[in-house]
Amino acid sequence: MNYKIALIYGGNSNEREVSIRSAKNIAMAIVKNGYSLCKYDLKTDWERFVNEYKIADLVFNIVHGYEGEDGTLQRKLEKLGIEYIGSDSSTSEKTFDKWAFIQSIKKDFSVPKSFLTDKYIEPPLDFPLIIKPRKSGSSLGIHICHNLDEYNKFLKEELQNFGEIIIQEYIKGREISVSIIQKNDETLVLPILEIKPKNEFYDYEAKYTEGYTDFEVPAKLEKDLEEKIIKDFKKLFLMMNIRDFCRIDAIIKNDKYYILEINTIPGMTELSDLPQSAAAYGLSFEELVDILIKNHLKD
Repeated sequence: MNYKIALIYGGNSNEREVSIRSAKNIAMAIVKNGYSLCKYDLKTDWERFVNEYKIADLVFNIVHGYEGEDGTLQRKLEKLGIEYIGSDSSTSEKTFDKWAFIQSIKKDFSVPKSFLTDKYIEPPLDFPLIIKPRKSGSSLGIHICHNLDEYNKFLKEELQNFGEIIIQEYIKGREISVSIIQKNDETLVLPILEIKPKNEFYDYEAKYTEGYTDFEVPAKLEKDLEEKIIKDFKKLFLMMNIRDFCRIDAIIKNDKYYILEINTIPGMTELSDLPQSAAAYGLSFEELVDILIKNHLKD
């Protein structure tokens, strides 16, 4: 049967360009896998999608940032009654909110010390410390503050940009990315990727500019630690009711991991972490996309 896949991408968030890059790769994979493709930019084509959605068998949502990851688009698709790839609206809302996510897992997993504010406060932690938006992605709005001047500058700026800011303990260590996918009823933890940014941390520039980051996959970890990460992160995937795929970001220090955040619509650009980990597992990009589709379309 020639299934038709509706690819929804773009949108209005500050991660729009990343979504467009992800969508370009996914579109090619969908066609190479023999499916029919229809594309809709969430920013300009939503009304057209609503008029045409019944011709599609499945939606592939690759809208990064708000609308696409925070449960908004998911709720709209659920209301229309169409099947879609990715976590449902409830899970998406809980995981996109970095503060809510940290609060929900801190009893079971190690996380950095964190404080939430919607106004200027004196530094609650020693320098260096991290400030990050409560709701954002692609490392946008994240800063390492080394002193009071930087703290004052960046906190005031990002409060204006995002409204609510998390002030977080800075843990200097090895940055890792753990990608997890579902294949039918099996949950697969892909080879752990270590991120070695040439910038101070894995910021937007380091994520999406070729040559700004080195990657090692599989990461060289002690066997006991690697096994613990695989076991614990698989548990987290199931506990949060993630569906199809996700990426979990963490820091390793002194043979202990600290979970930073979870991304339920991970990047699918040529530089993104999930496709690299899938390749190390032995999956081509086309095979990865086909697995996600076949989770929902059974012959």
